[in-house]
Amino acid sequence: MRKEIRTAAVALVALCAAGTASAAPDKTSKIVEVNSKKYRVVTQGRAVLVANKAFFVAYDVNERDDQRAAVKLATGCGITDELPSNDAKLRGKLDCPSK
Repeated sequence: MRKEIRTAAVALVALCAAGTASAAPDKTSKIVEVNSKKYRVVTQGRAVLVANKAFFVAYDVNERDDQRAAVKLATGCGITDELPSNDAKLRGKLDCPSK
């Protein structure tokens, strides 16, 4: 009896772990080059983060446009709901055309 309960418990835990793992969105990271600058574009589900690979970044309108171009190059999608931050990273949601 105990062996059967233990086997059922192990099977239940394995089933729950597999369901949780498949529900988590995949995280991807790509490095692309825009205007001779390298950007890391990290996506997880529809969320996207863009960071310049340089040590010092002068964050201005041109830099933000380059970050948007990096998202388009890395994912084929645009970016919406942008959240610029003090650390010169751009965060937002992917805006992909429905297929």
